[in-house]
Amino acid sequence: MPEDDESISRNRISGIEKIRKAAGTAPVNQKYIIIILSLIAVIALSAVLFLYFYKGRASGGQVQNQGQGANIVTGNEVMPGSGSQAMRDYQTSNQTLKKAIESYKSGFLANAITEFTEVVESNATDRDKAIALLYLGIIADTKADFDGAIRYFERALGYDKNNPEIYLSMARTYSKMNDFENAAKHALQASDMSPADVYPMLLLGNINFNLTRYDDAIRFYERGLKINPDHPALLYNMAMAMFKKGERFQALEYLKKAADSDGIGEIAYKSYSRLGAEFLESNMFDLAEKYLVQAAKLRPAEALAHYNLGVAYLRQGKNGEALKQFEVAERLGQDDTEILENLGESYFSLKDYDRSLRSYGKVLEKKGRDVRILSRMGEIYYSQGDLDRAYEAYRKVTQVQPATENARIAYLNMGNILDDAQRFDDAIKAYESANAIRDNDDLAYFNLGLAYMHSDKPALAVNAWKKAAEINPGNIKARMMLGDYYLQKGYPDLAEKEFQEIAYKWPEDQESTFKLGTIYHRQKDYEDAKKAYRRVIESNGSSEFARKAYINLAVITSAGRTDENSFKEALGMVQKALQIKPDDPDALMALGMVYARMEIHERAIESYYQSIKASRDSKMTAECYNNIGKSYYAMKQYKRAIEAFGRGVEEDPSNEEIRMNRKSAVQAYENELDR
Repeated sequence: MPEDDESISRNRISGIEKIRKAAGTAPVNQKYIIIILSLIAVIALSAVLFLYFYKGRASGGQVQNQGQGANIVTGNEVMPGSGSQAMRDYQTSNQTLKKAIESYKSGFLANAITEFTEVVESNATDRDKAIALLYLGIIADTKADFDGAIRYFERALGYDKNNPEIYLSMARTYSKMNDFENAAKHALQASDMSPADVYPMLLLGNINFNLTRYDDAIRFYERGLKINPDHPALLYNMAMAMFKKGERFQALEYLKKAADSDGIGEIAYKSYSRLGAEFLESNMFDLAEKYLVQAAKLRPAEALAHYNLGVAYLRQGKNGEALKQFEVAERLGQDDTEILENLGESYFSLKDYDRSLRSYGKVLEKKGRDVRILSRMGEIYYSQGDLDRAYEAYRKVTQVQPATENARIAYLNMGNILDDAQRFDDAIKAYESANAIRDNDDLAYFNLGLAYMHSDKPALAVNAWKKAAEINPGNIKARMMLGDYYLQKGYPDLAEKEFQEIAYKWPEDQESTFKLGTIYHRQKDYEDAKKAYRRVIESNGSSEFARKAYINLAVITSAGRTDENSFKEALGMVQKALQIKPDDPDALMALGMVYARMEIHERAIESYYQSIKASRDSKMTAECYNNIGKSYYAMKQYKRAIEAFGRGVEEDPSNEEIRMNRKSAVQAYENELDR
């Protein structure tokens, strides 16, 4: 437990040892303290609360400059009369002194200096001269003339050694000078003279806080809160010390008390801001928004308040509301890179890419080349189809940070752009540059394989996909590309092996199971084909692969059959395919085939024509005309058959089957004429 005020007054130990003893701690080595003191930054007596940086963009936004390093507040802004009770109660009959004090309070410092000096040089009482010198010291302090301020305070003590305000003012000035030893000494003297005054305790707590002795700081803040439990600055600074000690829950409670006690003051604003930031960090967005809205209401002309509220909205995905707050912050004069970045991010999320690019461009004007901004701009240009600008943005990333992870990702994107532009050899070089930075990225090898295939280098493509699968056995796409390649090149056994392994390890993958079905189908292993197709449907009966499975099942079910049940089943499967995708040309063609096998040729022909209408593929159209011709041939309408086969040849001149069918139809027509 800390010592009481009486024990403090008895301990006449000088300097830092004294302050530690007063806080109830053991003395430290004086030399060590001096070393520490030489490294301490200037205490910010009128600190502004900043919000801390939140990691990660994608998710959305930076909260500005708050966090564990947030500054404490001074509480009492050094104007005499606002500090000790003795000063508040001070009365004087000296009219010049009264006039000087009024000039000071009104901000007419030049007049105040003249008038205070006149008091000092007059035959005024010692106490009045001490007050005048105190004010002159304070004015010097505000002008950063700290040595001059101390001289005024020392002269004031020559007239009145019993005024605690003089000692307190000296303590403040010594703190600004980084002379914490003298600051502590004079603050303790002020406390001895005015034990009911909270401000010496506040200052002593602040000194320890800035010396990173948070336990000692807390003890002094506690002493002050015993005097005034509702003192906003003490409550706020106690919260800051608790944060430093990692006692977050207690810190939040003190912040709430500080906000409640300060009403609409600066500390309330700071408290709401910090509360909002803390809850934002914990992903408690409702509470974060609640407190940041309060902060913005308290300081509607404060750009930072709107900025931070914008960040809260941005992280919640309320992009429109976030944008409004960022725009308000910008109008209020917050012209910095962080707000421009978040404006860019908000515009991007709303797909307003032109404004997003303008905001990011301003960021680059201020910061120079920033890899994250360049990458985002590259992404936007790429989405707009502006491949040249996208490429240039990513290229700059590789220049700014060569041989880094950012550069590697940029090279991958450059490879994608070059591949899209059909500059396949250049794309290969970009992917290889990415792999030179880090050689264990399966995606890089997958994309490299695609570029090799586009460059007509299938062997290298296969090796790249094998490497991708080796790095990441879960890269289904690479395994799938290998299977497709083997199938295309006439190696069904190798293809089957790849698809089987995928289907076994990832049974939810419909594509691999469907392709297994097609392999069995081509091999006329209809039972295994049907099993594979049914597994696809059971996995997800409304997917694209389920649609294809229904069509192929209908074809298998109706092939070589004459029983009504089989045809009924086949028709049902085609209808299910059409439910998934109405006017699907593949399904309509399959429907025609089923009707043709049922010898309902009029309906078969109708279905084929519907397929032609829905299709944009000439080869498929040619096949439909071929089937139409077959149906007319079966109906012995040879002239119409010839016409249909002829249309098929026009659509696909290389199709020899249609040519042969047309010859057969011509021969049948001629034979009919001969009869």
